[in-house]
Parts: sequence; C-alpha cells; structure tokens
Amino acid sequence: MANAKTTNKVKEDKTFKTVQETVEKTVKAAQKTVEENVQKAVKDATSNLDNVTEFSKANYEALVASGNAAVKVAQSVNADFMEKSKKAVEKNVADAKALFAAKTPAEFFELQANIFKTRYEEIVSESTRVNEFATTTGADVVAPLKARYEEVATKYNLPLVG
Repeated sequence: MANAKTTNKVKEDKTFKTVQETVEKTVKAAQKTVEENVQKAVKDATSNLDNVTEFSKANYEALVASGNAAVKVAQSVNADFMEKSKKAVEKNVADAKALFAAKTPAEFFELQANIFKTRYEEIVSESTRVNEFATTTGADVVAPLKARYEEVATKYNLPLVG
C-alpha cells in the first residue's frame, strides 16, 4: 500500500508540475502579447501625436501667413488713408479760398457746381479703387487659409471650395 501511495504521489507531482509549466507558459505568452500590444499602442499613439502636431503646426503657419498679409493690408490702408485725408484737407482749403474769391454770385455758384462735380467723380473713382483693392487684398489674406483647407480637404476627401 505504501507503494501505491508513492506511485500516486509521483503521479500527482508530475501532474502538478505539468500544470505549473502550462500555467507559466500561458502567463509568459500572455505577458509577451500584452507587451507587444502596449508597444504597438504607444507607437500608434506617438505616431498619431506626431500627425496631430504636424497638422496643428501647418494650421498655425497658415494662420500666421494670413495674419501677416492682413497686417500688410492694414498698414497699406492706413498709409493710403492718411495720404488721402491730407489731400482732401488741402483741396477743401483751396476750394474754400476759391469760393471766397468769387466776385459774383454767378461765379460762386459756377465754382460750387464744378467743385461738387469734381468731388463726385473723385468719390466714384475712389470707391472703384477701394473695391478693387479690397477684393485683391482679401484674396491675399485668405489665400494661405484656403490653401491649407484645400490640402486638408484633399487628404480627407472633403468637398473643395470653388
């Protein structure tokens, strides 16, 4: 009977050892799979972070380029406004002197009519110039943003703006 107990004990030990080895192999395989999955997830996250960073940087650069164009437009408009204002004051002073120098009411009204006609033509001309300038400079300001949108739209199959 002692022999049977010893044989059973040996069988139990072998079975336990086999189970223990199987569990250890399974745990090692699971650890390896988890490590590989974590490494892949970290690599993917880093790659995605790089993509987001690159995307954001390109957007920022387009915004800065647009802002720089807007600053140039504002400086140009300001200089133009100052020049036009100075000339308008000079013209108004000259026109007032001419009106006060009129010798007859007929001459006064004739000068006044000519001044109004000249000012009207100047306003029409200036309005046309400002409209053309606004269209051109507006396109310059929007160009970097439009280019960026078109790049993103092409990459992500979004509708393109005409």
